[in-house]
This record gives sequence, C-alpha cells and structure tokens, in this order.
Amino acid sequence: MGAITYGVEAEKLGKAYRLYRSPFHRVLESVSFGKVNGHSQFWALRDIDFKLRRGASMGLCGANGAGKSTLLKVLSGITAPTEGRLRLNGRVASLLELGAGFHLDFSGRSNIMLNGVMMGFTRREMMARMDEIIDFAELGKYIDEPVRTYSSGMGLRLGFAIAIAVDPEILIIDEVFAVGDMYFQKKCVDRIFDFKRRGKTILFCSHSLYDIRQLCDEAIWVRDGRSAAQGDALYVTNEYTSYQRQHIDDASRALEGLIPANTVREDGLPAQLPKVREARVYKLGTDEECYEVHCGDGIEIRVWWENPDPEGIPIHLGIGLLRQDTTVAAGIGTQLDGLSLKGSEGCAVLRIPNLPLLAGQFLLPVVLFDEGGIHRYHEYLVPENLFVRAFTKEVGLVRIPHEWDLESGRPVPDHPTRPRKSAAAPGR
Repeated sequence: MGAITYGVEAEKLGKAYRLYRSPFHRVLESVSFGKVNGHSQFWALRDIDFKLRRGASMGLCGANGAGKSTLLKVLSGITAPTEGRLRLNGRVASLLELGAGFHLDFSGRSNIMLNGVMMGFTRREMMARMDEIIDFAELGKYIDEPVRTYSSGMGLRLGFAIAIAVDPEILIIDEVFAVGDMYFQKKCVDRIFDFKRRGKTILFCSHSLYDIRQLCDEAIWVRDGRSAAQGDALYVTNEYTSYQRQHIDDASRALEGLIPANTVREDGLPAQLPKVREARVYKLGTDEECYEVHCGDGIEIRVWWENPDPEGIPIHLGIGLLRQDTTVAAGIGTQLDGLSLKGSEGCAVLRIPNLPLLAGQFLLPVVLFDEGGIHRYHEYLVPENLFVRAFTKEVGLVRIPHEWDLESGRPVPDHPTRPRKSAAAPGR
C-alpha cells in the first residue's frame, strides 16, 4: 500500500437539522414512531467536497451563519454528517467553543486529565504532559481553581494548551483568538506555524482574511451552507472580499433607493458599482512583471478598473504597501494628489522611480473609494506579494535619503538645551 497522501477527505458532505414548530410536534412525532412528520429540515451544509493534503492548511471564511462552525463540528466528530463521506487520517485535536469539554466545577488541572482521557491517552501519558500544558497556559496558581472562576481568556489559554500538547496530526481551530490578549495570540500563532513546519494538517476558521492568507495554503468560502469558492487562499479571500464589499454596498444603496432592484447580475452582485479588474507590478518602463526587487529599484503598479456609472459615481484609487505583520509602510491615493479616475474604464499606473522600502515581504491592497476617501466600493489584493531585498544593514521600513558631514567645524551653540515637552500633556 502507498503512503497516505491526504490528511482530510470530504465527499458530498451535508448536515441537516430538524426544526420543530413546537415541543408538541416533537412529542407527536416521537410517540407515532415517525408516522406523523412534525418537523422540517434545515440544511446547514450541502455538497462540501475537498481533499486536504497531509501537512497542508485550509482556511474557512464566510458570513456568520454560513455553516463554517457546523463543518468544523462535523470534521471534529462532534456531530455526524447527514449525508456524504468523511475520512480523517490521524489523531484529531480541536478547539472550537470556549469551555467545550470542560467540567466547570473541576479545577484546571483535573480538566487537563479529563480531556486527555477523552482523547484516548492514559493517566500516565497525561501526567507526563501536565507541566508542559501548565507552562504554556500560564495560569499560575489558578490552575488548581475551578474552571467556572476563569475568564474567557483563561479558558482559551487552557483549551489551546491542551489541544497542542497532545501533538495531533490534524488540528482544527475555530474563531477563538478574539478573546485572547495580544501576547497570547502571538504565542498561539507561533505554535501554529511550528505545527505547520512539522507537517501537521490544519483547518482554521476565521473572520480575519489576513490570517487566512498568511497561515493557509488553501481556503473555502462557505455561503449558505455550500462552497461558493474553493482553491488557493489568496484567490478565495479576494473573491469573498469582493462579494462582501459589493453586497454591503448593494444593500445600503437599495435602502437609499439609488440602485433599482433589477440592476443586479445573475450571481446576485450589483451590476453598476466600480470594481478593480486586475492589478500587477512591473519593472519601471517595461512590460515585465516583477515581484522580487531591491531597495532603490524602480517599479510600476498598474491597476485596470471599470466604472459602469462614471457620471453618478466619482471614484478615486488608493494603493497601500503593508508589511506582513500588518504594519502600514505607505498609503498612496489619487485624491491626495488632486487627481481622480475619469471615464468608464482604464488603466491607472503608479510609478515609483526609487523604491525606498527596506528588506521584507509586502502586501499590495488596491481600493476604489469615493471622493472623501471613506466609502470603499471595491477592494482587491495584488495576487502576489512584493519581495524587497536590500544590500544595506539599515533597519526599519524605509531607507531615508541622507548624507553625512564629518568635517564640519561649526561651534557648539551657546544657548541652553531646550526642555523636552512633557509626554503627559501632548495637547499643550
């Protein structure tokens, strides 16, 4: 037999729930042994197909109620699928709802043992992992207090520490980091990247598209229980961002009566909002695409756009450069330079003759917005990141043009040093 290639395999996966109009209909259906149908079916998931390679990571994005958490519960074995087939190759650890699997009256230490036994470990094996779990959770003396006295953040620390300490082949994580502090979020993300480097399979659900782009190789956009887009994480998150922005704009404009009900496309998106069709990076003055440059090189960022209603919707273009840790290196907009996009379509070119960025990897978001630079019509992320290399050892975001004069004979000024302004009174 050949080696197992896939960590997770799902085929035509679906989950339906029974909805009863009242408790009476539930009882009536039960006592009639199913002869009386007192329920309707709600399909939370339908026709989910994917194969996730071992060592790969997949992100789930979508609106609240789309079915993401239901899919993770099915994959975790918490609930059984109504239809379809599912195969998990390896031990699974999941962190879905905070407090799930905890006995609230037991101490944190007892819950570690309880969770380990439920995962199939012996008491001796969990005792060997106990110190590691406690050290990662950093709960101190509270580890021997009842879990019901923990805050949501403390519960997250304990749950995540247990999930990673059992060293699973498959790690399933729902949107739980929002309750953690910044320090612990980074600690968790570092450990997830360590899992990824060690060839573990990861399924990650989040509303943060940035996290999905950085952590995941693939992604699924879940919409109304079905897969609306599936494939490369960058492609899927771009599709979801585009839909989300246009869907919001369509709803708000419909309320204002600015968009007639019949001006929508077959896929449900508004038909007359501006959009970015494409964006690419080129060497300055050439048609050669280039995503690896050096500090000081010249580049062009070309953006193809369209505006079906140029008379009614004036638009501006903004381009950002964001380092991978989300630090904004620069933001450039046409409205800041007294320009605007004219006509129904075109290609806007931003020329940077001498790129001042120091070494790093940068995201290039492109935005079409109104004349105030507030309302965004469409957001687009350049498909490839920009890699900047530098031959200098200077640190920071940019290399500032400068020169030194070490031979200057200027005398020391005779006036006293000006006192520093107090940081406590910035408004003075």
